[in-house]
Amino acid sequence: MPEAACKETWGVFPCSVSLPGSMVLMLVYGRLILYAANWLSDGSELLLEILNPGLIGGLVLPILGALPDAFIIAVSGLGGDQQEAQQQISIGIGTLAGSSILLISLTWAGCLWRGRCDLKKNGLMKDKVLTRTWKLAATGVSVDELTPLGAVLMGSSVFLYAFIQIPSILSRHYHSYASLAGAAACFIFLAAYCGFQVLYPEMQKRQIEAAKKKHKRMSAVRIMEGSHGKLMNDDGSLNMRNVEPLFREFDKDDSGAIDQVELRALLLGLSISHGRQANVDEDVRFWMKEFDRDQDNVIDLGDFCNVLHRWLSEQREGEKQRKASGRGTPDKHQLPDEEHQLVERDEEAQDEESEDGNQEGTSGDGKQDDSDSDSDEDDEKPPPTPGQIAAKAVFLLVAGTAGCAVISDPLVDAVSNFSTASGIPAFFVAFAVTPFAISAGELVSSLQFAKRKRSKNLSLTFSQIYGAVTLNNTLCLGVFLLIVHFKRLTWTYTSEVATLVGATLAVAGLGAATRSYRTWLAIPVALIYPLSIFVVWVLDYKLHLDE
Repeated sequence: MPEAACKETWGVFPCSVSLPGSMVLMLVYGRLILYAANWLSDGSELLLEILNPGLIGGLVLPILGALPDAFIIAVSGLGGDQQEAQQQISIGIGTLAGSSILLISLTWAGCLWRGRCDLKKNGLMKDKVLTRTWKLAATGVSVDELTPLGAVLMGSSVFLYAFIQIPSILSRHYHSYASLAGAAACFIFLAAYCGFQVLYPEMQKRQIEAAKKKHKRMSAVRIMEGSHGKLMNDDGSLNMRNVEPLFREFDKDDSGAIDQVELRALLLGLSISHGRQANVDEDVRFWMKEFDRDQDNVIDLGDFCNVLHRWLSEQREGEKQRKASGRGTPDKHQLPDEEHQLVERDEEAQDEESEDGNQEGTSGDGKQDDSDSDSDEDDEKPPPTPGQIAAKAVFLLVAGTAGCAVISDPLVDAVSNFSTASGIPAFFVAFAVTPFAISAGELVSSLQFAKRKRSKNLSLTFSQIYGAVTLNNTLCLGVFLLIVHFKRLTWTYTSEVATLVGATLAVAGLGAATRSYRTWLAIPVALIYPLSIFVVWVLDYKLHLDE
């Protein structure tokens, strides 16, 4: 095909029909849409700080997470005439199937492997304990009672494919009402699912609790490094020249250990903890639980160094992953202030009930905190107002949505051109490329979260996986079926649907059947991804299922 046959998208975005050129453009546009997806994620996280977490976490976050996939599906079927749309819509089904199977296969298995711990006799995990590293049957993860429900909902959502698949099997003719009815069923299921997430408070409480702990860790690390200098060397070891003085500064009695009174002074002295007495008490309990590994109610230098090293390593890895996924390094001053507002507002309601019984000692602590805060007031930026946070969130959401909408079209063209130039069917190219382009940040974030090796963290991680696939099977499928209806396209995706439904039901059945997953399960679950490609190839090109 001559290069002249290639038409720039909107006369702006470059295109190429050659194999090297289309490959480069596919990678470039994939990277750009990843930036847009990350803007959507960052904007939605900011909304959590100023709006009802139940509304944002249950309704807005799931829809925004599925938005990039939905744009690609829409663009793949809306362009050109009916014949061109029929050819390019395979990119949409490839994106839909690839995104879902990536989540329930490689992401699911990766989280199981990274989060594995020793298992108790009852099958539940021992948080943060891994002594039998390579004993795949004696290690694993466990989730809470609510997580299997997410797997059930995910498994139920795949039956929406029956609205279009069964009529297509019974007859090769176009079924206008079947695709329209299927789209309506998808959006009804989506509305019910989002309503359930908003009205069911327990799932939201878990997300808030995980966010609060993350905010405390990262904020404390930044404050300590701001007051005592760099605490970790470039090679990943602790900078003991700064760590030991930090420890000794608050070991007032030179006993070699920090007790709760000295810990309280540390938190208040560094302005890590401030506000009401109940907030300070909670921070003391949190730090003591994190650092007191010997359960002796004091923190010795060994405990302090071990846990501080883990916090610093988590922060460094998180920043590296954010850079790798195009999200950059978080602002060292503004972000902790924004995070603190979310934590503080969540605690205020609880403080009101116990405020009367927790007044003793407040004035003394308050004076110390105020004096320290006053001394640094001129050097630090004031915390952003709710209006400023809202403006930034709206900007990121608009930019992310516009970016996904704009970049989806040239990305689909690049995938189509690469498919033509290489001779690889567009479905397989879209299956392998677009999900990684869109979900790279989410994949890395899930693996990093699972690495903490806590049942609560893993429960949230697996719930997010199940929720993302459910949104693919409702919002994205609904958009797909609307395109099939209005463009009067023929449904010829029996093998793709059969593979997707089989893979989803297998993982949903596993997730719903038990709260404990042994490590060996990561192997067959990870193999679902390559096996799905092979199964579709056999059904389409060997058995000719759709002919």
